[in-house]
Amino acid sequence: MATKMTTKTLQELNELLGSEQLCYKKCCNYVSECTDPTLKTKLGVYADNCKSRFETLLGYLNKHQ
Repeated sequence: MATKMTTKTLQELNELLGSEQLCYKKCCNYVSECTDPTLKTKLGVYADNCKSRFETLLGYLNKHQ
């Protein structure tokens, strides 16, 4: 049986989700504007990591509702 999350925990998760989403969007924007292939690759990997963290946090939140 899952315990309910506190309001503080939900607020913190919401902030983390927002941060990861913003990071992903910025990285994608930088990738589209970048001309250096090495930097473009690294930014793409970082964007993928942000997306993965976002999805993990969202999954955790959905599982514990």
